[in-house]
Amino acid sequence: MNSAPICSVILISYKNFHETTGPCLDSLSHCPDPIEIIVVDNDSGEETQKLLRHAAEKDSRIQLLFLDNNKGYAAGNNIGVQAASSPFLLLLNSDTLVPHRAIQQLTNSLVENPEWDMLGPVTNSSGNDQHIFCDANSPEEILQQGVHWCEQAAQISFQTDRLIFFCVLIRKSLYDELQGLDEDFGLGYFEDTDFVYRARNLNKRLVITEKVFVYHRGRGSFSKVSGAVRTLMKRNKKLFKKKHGHGENTDHWRIKNIQAMERYYEHLNGTIPKTRLQYAFANRRQLALTLLPNSPIKRFFYKRKLNAVITKFTKAIKCQ
Repeated sequence: MNSAPICSVILISYKNFHETTGPCLDSLSHCPDPIEIIVVDNDSGEETQKLLRHAAEKDSRIQLLFLDNNKGYAAGNNIGVQAASSPFLLLLNSDTLVPHRAIQQLTNSLVENPEWDMLGPVTNSSGNDQHIFCDANSPEEILQQGVHWCEQAAQISFQTDRLIFFCVLIRKSLYDELQGLDEDFGLGYFEDTDFVYRARNLNKRLVITEKVFVYHRGRGSFSKVSGAVRTLMKRNKKLFKKKHGHGENTDHWRIKNIQAMERYYEHLNGTIPKTRLQYAFANRRQLALTLLPNSPIKRFFYKRKLNAVITKFTKAIKCQ
């Protein structure tokens, strides 16, 4: 690498190279900026290691760390961070696809806003206010919708109390201060929730930027995951509660989406073009209609709150 990396990308690999890690690395290969890509392989086996070495031969920015057993998500990231040389860490899931300018845009945002500590993009699958509406099916089509979003939406950034670690940029100083991810969470789940909660307790600023989109395949609904994964998730949820004395204390995804819609209303008298705010509002309105609660009572109050926000925004637009 001829120049110091603007960002250290930490990527955990575990089997499924052709479905996840391979396409992710291919998307990173189109990133023109000086980055380092640290791939930590959790003992995927000889075939995956062979494919990873081949990828590293094609992209000199890739460093490979092969572990002799599956140490899980938290430990894998902690090991990767030890090898990082940049003050900015991008923890990236292997089931993501990254547009070629996304890393530069995320890094620039943290550089330009020294009061921000962690930053996440919007995506098609996250289950919090990073999630925007996408109705395409293939990754390529979803990426196209994400690019269109970045071109047309309001491009605002806002503070949040929850970031999903499918793609999160963290100052290395904060990662070191919190002593990394808690490895007690084992193979995965809730270690990111725990990290976010500890950061918030230190009054660190967590920010979502609507200027950057990253594709995330995700795992789908809880009902569709394997029994082993569900058991692990329940186990780690109990561990989080035992550690902090309560469960995850943040608003439901559907409420966060309404809060995002209210945020566009607050910007109507600012410098952001009205058409951009309308586009973003319409997108999240479509998403809101897919998030109706199953409970009739909850659905009634949710729809009442949603309709109030829609009415307020629509009236404000007509008055301008």
